Amino acid sequence: MTVIVEITVPSDAFMFGTVFDDVPDAVVELEPVVPIQSERERKMLLVWVSAGDPGAVETSLLEAADTEAVDRLTTTDGKTLFEVQWSDDINGIVQPLFRTGGRLLKATGTADAWEFHLLFSSHESLSEFNMAVTDNDIPVTLQKLHNSGFQRDDVRPVDDEITLSDNHRETLLMAYRNGYYEVPRSHPLDQLAEKENVSDSALSKRLRRATASLIEHTLLADGVELRAE
Repeated sequence: MTVIVEITVPSDAFMFGTVFDDVPDAVVELEPVVPIQSERERKMLLVWVSAGDPGAVETSLLEAADTEAVDRLTTTDGKTLFEVQWSDDINGIVQPLFRTGGRLLKATGTADAWEFHLLFSSHESLSEFNMAVTDNDIPVTLQKLHNSGFQRDDVRPVDDEITLSDNHRETLLMAYRNGYYEVPRSHPLDQLAEKENVSDSALSKRLRRATASLIEHTLLADGVELRAE
């Protein structure tokens, strides 16, 4: 059961961010390709870049920390097509996408942000991707989600209802009971983390995952389409 999600991330949170430093008005589009098997080909991307001098763009791509090689293929209608090979150290979004079996449908980057259209075989795979990207400290904004129904391992049926996992439920209840969601907050994040004997960042990630799970299994449980306001 496939899931299509549209997300945005800051321009510097994905490879090629340096291009926008050198060519602020550039628009970068990743060219979707048929899935391939060889390790070398899995590390290749076809990238269209508009605006700016192609030579300057090529130099900027080569200087990016995530790239190993760049080959300028063709220029047409004001856009230049590059073949880019990324390094083994790249993580961010790319490796989580591979590990969860996600597919890139479309990606467009500007100096403001990257917009990705991604396809996953299940909502569980999408959740795994989201958690991996969160662990890489990349801020992700959900723009739109096409959901066709799902059930994941972190929910369990009880009397024909769907409930949160015990871990997610306990995390949300702990924060609620300690006034974390009050305005103003009775207990800030650092105080809650101290009570739980974990770091601020660990508790923050736990809360984000629990909140995401709550949204997924309530607001999105009926297969609705979610759009950003």
